[in-house]
Amino acid sequence: MDLREFLDKLKAKGQLVEIERPVSIKFELANVINTMLQEGAPVGLFKNIDHPSGIPIVGGLLAHTERIAIALECEVKDINAKIERALVNLIDPIVVDRPLFRQNELLGEEVDLTQQLPIPHHNPGDGGPYITAGIVIARDPVTGRHNYSYNRLHLKGPRKLAVMMNEWRHIAWFYREAEKRGQPLEVAIAIGVDPVVEIAAGFRIEEDEAKLAGALRGHPLEISRCRTVDIYVPQKAEIVIEGRIPPHYREEEGPLAEFTGHFGEVYQHPVVEVTALCYRHQPIYRTIVPGSFEHVYIGNVLPREPMLFRFCRHVSPNVQNVHLLPCTGGFMAVIALDKQNQGEPKNVALAALMTHVNIKMAIVVDTDVNIYDPSEVLWALATRVDAARDVFHIPYAQGMENDPTTNAEGTHTKVGIDATLDLALRKDYKRVIYPKVNLKEYV
Repeated sequence: MDLREFLDKLKAKGQLVEIERPVSIKFELANVINTMLQEGAPVGLFKNIDHPSGIPIVGGLLAHTERIAIALECEVKDINAKIERALVNLIDPIVVDRPLFRQNELLGEEVDLTQQLPIPHHNPGDGGPYITAGIVIARDPVTGRHNYSYNRLHLKGPRKLAVMMNEWRHIAWFYREAEKRGQPLEVAIAIGVDPVVEIAAGFRIEEDEAKLAGALRGHPLEISRCRTVDIYVPQKAEIVIEGRIPPHYREEEGPLAEFTGHFGEVYQHPVVEVTALCYRHQPIYRTIVPGSFEHVYIGNVLPREPMLFRFCRHVSPNVQNVHLLPCTGGFMAVIALDKQNQGEPKNVALAALMTHVNIKMAIVVDTDVNIYDPSEVLWALATRVDAARDVFHIPYAQGMENDPTTNAEGTHTKVGIDATLDLALRKDYKRVIYPKVNLKEYV
């Protein structure tokens, strides 16, 4: 599958609309996409963008479980299980000649990203236009293995991008090693790929994430060599930016809207000096609105739910499913439990809280609650929780340093909540359920 095939699948399921109305890439585009995400609207393919490139833009592809299930070709309930299987059954990529992404090539001074790519300025609080859905692909100077990751890329000029590299990311390790040697780090930025590549890039594994993408798709990912750097990228990528990150040079980068719902800081970060821009005939530009549900899904939900499920199931085999609510920035875990013991939910909640530093609240609900629907979770909190009995807290636990509730050491209080119905009350309190119907048959 490539991006175009995925869009066709979404369209066939009523999950994509083509928007012909003119839209500005400065603030307006992000406003429209974010509104569509919050209101559960289909994906928007914006075909009339106010930019000289004339390239259409798409966003919101992986912001809902239904679309992720379409991307993974499975049911919603099987998403985590499919990812778990893929993580232990990696498939090596294969190299192919004549990649689609090299149908058009611009080299050196022929490149002008400001004119040739419709890079949005998403929010007035951002430091400028940002590439947010670009998958940065780099090679380990020591082992030669490739790594896929998301790194925010601040457009600084026609052939210059400031790149944020968190200290814990593999690409930061690669860059430090290259700096020690006084060498630049070669990179490629792939924009518009098979959605399993986007999903795989959100994980941090000790292997090439191309192997995980192949495992998620069920066959090897096809990759090809770039034009000016010794990097291999998915051959069906819509757009590929090639470049080098020189050693011992930094430039101002930021701020940008973050997944916490707040703006990040301004940093001094390395820059990518662009050497080539390659793209398919009639390319499609892919963006992720920073701070949106999609940002949270790709960065926090999909990479962490499989481990959350594993930890909780280790504590209790009665755990049916887990979810990190995107509307909470991924800080709140909800676990569906077929409770058999009164104390079981608290044990499960404890397991959830230790899964990842980001998880600050764990809510355990009965299996009659739809964990993907925040309104149902709130209903369980309002009708099945006695605060004195069902809520516990863990002070001075390590949290995510970007969370405003953490102190200077990055610690705060974590909370566990048993929102399950008392076992003795099950026979008296049955959930009211009305089956959903297709309103198109009536309206």
